[in-house]
Amino acid sequence: MVNFWSGLPKPLLVLAPLAGATDSAFRQICHGYGAQVVVSEMASVAALAHDRRKTLAMLAFQPVERPYVVQIFGADPEQFALATRLITDTIQPDGLDINFGCPVPKVIKQGAGAALGADLLRSRAVVEAVLANTDLPVSIKLRASNKNISAQQFVANLADLPLAAVAVHGRSVVAGFNGPVDPAAIAACRPYVSGQLLANGGIIDLASAQTMLLNSQADGLMIGRGALSRPWLFQEIRQQASYDLAWSELAALMLRHADLVVKNKGEVGLVEFRKFLTWYVKGWPQAKKIRQHLVAIKSMADLRELITNVSY
Repeated sequence: MVNFWSGLPKPLLVLAPLAGATDSAFRQICHGYGAQVVVSEMASVAALAHDRRKTLAMLAFQPVERPYVVQIFGADPEQFALATRLITDTIQPDGLDINFGCPVPKVIKQGAGAALGADLLRSRAVVEAVLANTDLPVSIKLRASNKNISAQQFVANLADLPLAAVAVHGRSVVAGFNGPVDPAAIAACRPYVSGQLLANGGIIDLASAQTMLLNSQADGLMIGRGALSRPWLFQEIRQQASYDLAWSELAALMLRHADLVVKNKGEVGLVEFRKFLTWYVKGWPQAKKIRQHLVAIKSMADLRELITNVSY
């Protein structure tokens, strides 16, 4: 097993898994701005155990994305074992990540995500099943607290297992994606993590990244929502300097991102891509007016014409 995590310069900068966002195109964009590791959208082990074609297609990636990690979620250790073998052999990523903290109700109803993370015995069985069925480095992602279980208790329960990395979101499951982030809850995990410790949650700019690194004792950051409108945040952190793109630079980014989407999915993929366009223009003058046009584009020609007609 080659543990790529141990050879990366610190602070580690990782693109977090985000359903409906971290597809191959966006992963390539973030990698270009300095994300050292990119993680797939969450893949259901139940789906991989039954109708696997759609999920495997979702997990496809380009060599430029490496190191590339696939995140899996579910409830059944046997399905995790099957999915692990399938992904290892078919997708051939650089690592596997297990989700123990997703607070989305439809995931919890399946006994997955945070529901799985609330069961220490089953969670350990899942980690053991994944480790036993791959030679890839295995990481996990969890929340600062889950019902009556703290992140510290959770990782202590797994401390003897060879996990390559542990990412802790500094909010509770109940808090979801709102409210303050607790870096102390992440720091409390440090004694029980032999691999890399990653801090996640509330990292939206250089200042919040610096504060998190200072207070969490983490080896790096896993950034999700903060990168959706500012994928260059990874570069800001690495260079320790904040900056905003000029409109010409932002226009070039939108076209580059759109081109990657079209290469992967055809122009039909631009319909789903519209949400990225609205995120990119967040905070710009007349953003509301621009968004009204962006959400109507259907082709690269539409996008080029719109961008050309906007002047700042």
